Amino acid sequence: MRNSASTMRHDETALTVAGEPVRCYRAGLAAGPVLVLLHGEGPDSALAAWAPVWPALTAHARLVAPDLPGCGGSPLGTTAPTVEGYHAWLLRFLDACGIRRATIAGRALGAQIARRTALDTPARVAGLVLLVPGDGPDRVAGELIAHLAEGEKP
Repeated sequence: MRNSASTMRHDETALTVAGEPVRCYRAGLAAGPVLVLLHGEGPDSALAAWAPVWPALTAHARLVAPDLPGCGGSPLGTTAPTVEGYHAWLLRFLDACGIRRATIAGRALGAQIARRTALDTPARVAGLVLLVPGDGPDRVAGELIAHLAEGEKP
């Protein structure tokens, strides 16, 4: 891993979403495009999934990366561990963060959740970046930065 989690400058916080705690990492621009980063399944977490690309992205967007329910520092609670359950949770998470519209990037399960959100609630999605688990940090950072730059054009 080129950049370790120890070099990932961020604000780690615990939010309450629908009455349940969620660990979330935030960094980047105070104003500007919002980029929500969704990690994969299993033992994955936002910190593990996004640390390699985090430093490259902070100058381009306001980053928000939650640990999905049942992963990392977020208990599963009442969230159904399905794409539909996570999609419903994501909408509540966006509301809890005060985010009306964002670019959503996801890897593996996160990509499925992002896709479902774009299809079911397109007004909430400014852009969509779907990544496969094998993409390396340089490719991921490049894809996300390119997408954000496209969105800033008039």
